[in-house]
Amino acid sequence: MKITKIPNLGRFGIYIDDVDLNTVTHEEWMEIGKLHMENLVTIIRGQQDLSVERQVELCTQFGDVRGGMQYITQKKYPGVRWHDLIRWATTGDPRIAELDRQRILNVLNVVMMFKDGEFSEAGSRVIRVSGLKDETGRPLGMFQEGELLWHSNESGTLTFTPGVALYAKENVVGSATGFITTPDYYESVSNAFRSELDEMIIVHRFTPGKINPGLREEQDDLMHANMCPVDDVEIPLVITSPGGIRGLHHTINTAYQIKGLSTEHSKEIFDLINRELFVDKYIYDHWYQNTGDYCFFDNSITLHRRLGDVKNRMCHRIQHDYTHLQSGFWQPYDQPAIADKFIEEMRDFVETVGVQNFKLPA
Repeated sequence: MKITKIPNLGRFGIYIDDVDLNTVTHEEWMEIGKLHMENLVTIIRGQQDLSVERQVELCTQFGDVRGGMQYITQKKYPGVRWHDLIRWATTGDPRIAELDRQRILNVLNVVMMFKDGEFSEAGSRVIRVSGLKDETGRPLGMFQEGELLWHSNESGTLTFTPGVALYAKENVVGSATGFITTPDYYESVSNAFRSELDEMIIVHRFTPGKINPGLREEQDDLMHANMCPVDDVEIPLVITSPGGIRGLHHTINTAYQIKGLSTEHSKEIFDLINRELFVDKYIYDHWYQNTGDYCFFDNSITLHRRLGDVKNRMCHRIQHDYTHLQSGFWQPYDQPAIADKFIEEMRDFVETVGVQNFKLPA
């Protein structure tokens, strides 16, 4: 196994070469996971023919594969399993509201839920990111066309999932996945401004098209449910990553204003941060040379984007946490009231969705 530094990204980011993810041992993979948590962005190059099942198996060794959309929907139907909600949606059962039915059907369009007509447990955890369509013209993935602007997943959600895995499955040459890390910028500012950043609470709202201008209406609705389902959620700007690194949760796709400041003054501060943060020394765009690259990236203090020709591209995306790589409960927030709310909401998340292994405080 060969490890080299990714250019830019501040002091973070690693390439890993000469490792076969189909045969890597659990112990070797967990060591890679620990390296990844320290480096925020890890690109494992040249992994051909990774099955969906193997992709999910690798991610679940790090932690639970999870996302907010399932929780948001199941919360409305206490005691009803996700699979039953899917059945209600696909059969037109009146027990499910029309909006929820449409959102579930939109989800089914972009996840690898079925294999040879049968339900696939592994496939239900994988989202296709693609511009491809089937013979009827139905899109086979999310974000079907165009570039994606800087964003983080579940950005306006207090209980966001902290890790993302993106596997370059087909036709990726000519496109790029870009990353920007925030800790070096955070540490570079004056002590006075860093103290101000530490105190900032960001108010989040969803704005259609802010990630992918021109996105189809039904997918923009799905992004609303996934990224920022409730307006005016308050999330601290400075948080701690699962690897113990402090940086900015600078989720610009849903950040609306700074609590206590006007939108105009908030914009001035956002613009100041953006001018100093979005510079070459903190940014790396990974232009794919081959299929098979597997990108693992932090979703807490790191942002990502998409560039280039994506018309025929197919990638597989999995969201996961790092429970099995951590010794205890991960608390990203310093503010006592928000930290307590995070624990409360994570308890409810675990109970509602049935996450198996998430570590909660006693």
